[in-house]
Amino acid sequence: MNTKTFRTGLVWFRTGLRLHDNTCLFAALQENEQVYALYVLDDTYLRGADIGAARVAFLFDALHKLQADIESYGGQLIVRRVKQAPQQEVVAVAKEVGARAIYLNRDYLPYPIQRDRHAKALAEAEGIAFKTYPDILLVEPERVKTETGLPYQVFTPFKRRWENLVNVPERYSIEPLLGRLRVTHHVRSAEIPSLAEYGLSLRQQIEPAGERRALQRLEAFARNGLPVYHQRRDFAADPDSTSRLSMHIKWGTISIRECYRTARKVGGPGAQKWIDELAWREFYHAVLYYFPHALTGPMHPEYDRLPWSENEEHFQAWKAGMTGYPFVDAGMRQLNQTGWMHNRLRQVVASYLCKDLLIHWQKGERYFMQMLVDGDWPANNGGWQWVAGTGTDPRRATRIFNPVLQQERYDSQMEYIRQWVPEFGSAQYPQKPIVPHEEGRQRFLNAFKAMIGPTQSSTIGELF
Repeated sequence: MNTKTFRTGLVWFRTGLRLHDNTCLFAALQENEQVYALYVLDDTYLRGADIGAARVAFLFDALHKLQADIESYGGQLIVRRVKQAPQQEVVAVAKEVGARAIYLNRDYLPYPIQRDRHAKALAEAEGIAFKTYPDILLVEPERVKTETGLPYQVFTPFKRRWENLVNVPERYSIEPLLGRLRVTHHVRSAEIPSLAEYGLSLRQQIEPAGERRALQRLEAFARNGLPVYHQRRDFAADPDSTSRLSMHIKWGTISIRECYRTARKVGGPGAQKWIDELAWREFYHAVLYYFPHALTGPMHPEYDRLPWSENEEHFQAWKAGMTGYPFVDAGMRQLNQTGWMHNRLRQVVASYLCKDLLIHWQKGERYFMQMLVDGDWPANNGGWQWVAGTGTDPRRATRIFNPVLQQERYDSQMEYIRQWVPEFGSAQYPQKPIVPHEEGRQRFLNAFKAMIGPTQSSTIGELF
């Protein structure tokens, strides 16, 4: 739609914390003479058990950057804080500014779906249009189904179908419309709070937020990392081996479409491999959309009957990066110090926790969400269930990563280990692993075989 139909609109930001290539914002600017922006700080998220300082700090930084960008056009980012029911505050703000329509990008997790359904009912009861748009995914989950109309539970056929459905438009021509962010009057707005107000304290050196920073990251990756991504992506010591855009994609300080466009422009096997990783993200979103119970437990409960260990000393050693396996410990220390961990290491440390130590995968999943700056429920949950063998690929429940072989393959010169475990080889570092890999591996296999029974033991997959 290219003609204005309302005088005033309200954009409800959640993720998508950017001005450019933002679907709901583009629609609002096309259809209104002036557009207010709103962000509601929701205690349902910010005081949740899975929240952590790094993620909240990145969010607040992104809000400050977005606020400055909006104000540069004479606009206002209205910030409100609620303990519950943000949808009521959204409709109240729309009435306050005289908006006849609320614009937002869709979310696909259980709580946002319920929240937005309620918000739509409240808005329409007040005669306010409630307009939602696809933005955070390249293909919405409802579109990616089998020929019989069922959701996919295996990645490879999902990806084939997904690739056929991807149709990314050119970047929205939003720049000429941004002047419509200028508003005639300002309304009450809270200050963007400090971490301390939520009882949080940041001890990690995290990635800066903001649209400009995200685009700089993407441009650098397109030059240095994307052409060789298929060859270098598993080498954690190489700063160009991955895009390090995960936190920007999570909070929408960059458009997922811009990432895809860039990859297609660069082309080649490296770009295709990175597109495969974008497909994994969309697959995990689709899994939770169709199987929301997986967010709070195993997707396949029958694979979660193992005799999990309650050894708290082992769990604390794993969290601290003091297991005695330097590759595992380097990954955990990178997480603890930066709020980010290389994807190869995420798999290795997860495997050591739930396979070698036999500690429940959900304890690791929660710790990751508490520490990661890019903590995103679909990717984090999907990754942990993939390693634990309780998720979409239960036949590979015996996927076990050998921490020594992984280090030999992907950090043979020990550059990554020296960076994060400088005391390795000294008396300050554990002289032996808390649980040797062979011992932990065999204990897990014995427990797994006992769980599935002798008739299925022959289906056990290969180990890594």
